[in-house]
Amino acid sequence: MDTSLKSTNNQIKGYDERIAEETRRLEVNTQAKREETNRKLQAAKDRVTEAEAHLKVLENRMREKTEERDAMGKEGVDAEHAMKAAQERVDHCNSMIQKAKEQEQNNLTPYGKDIKRVLGQIDRMKWLGQKPVGPLGVYVKVREPHKWAPLLRSQLGGFMTAFACTDARDRTQLKRLLHDSGK
Repeated sequence: MDTSLKSTNNQIKGYDERIAEETRRLEVNTQAKREETNRKLQAAKDRVTEAEAHLKVLENRMREKTEERDAMGKEGVDAEHAMKAAQERVDHCNSMIQKAKEQEQNNLTPYGKDIKRVLGQIDRMKWLGQKPVGPLGVYVKVREPHKWAPLLRSQLGGFMTAFACTDARDRTQLKRLLHDSGK
């Protein structure tokens, strides 16, 4: 029995040694795996930290670009308002020019229909004296028109549509021209 006990104890001792050796080997493997896992985990953490830093840089850039876009949009709106204001001024000036042209044309309206054509013919014709001047009302400028225009109209009304000649021989030619044009 002793022998059997010794043999069993030796077997147990051998098993214990093998278990201890296997445990050491597993610990080495487990430690290596743990170290490998920790290394991979640290590398992943480093990549996450790097990605977070890159994300912050991108977010800052995006915020800057958004601010730039907003500023440019405001500049664009301001420029558009300035352009509209300038266009309105141009339109106003063009309107004033058009009104001045119309007034210039209407300026001769009180002296008869188609008076511009008559004045053009007078310019083109040959005269013995100086070219006739008229209608005389074109050359009259009244100070304070609201006050004096009615008086002048009543006193000088007929003379305002008259023409003046420097040579009496030109009078018949001018009279014929005015008669032919309905004046």
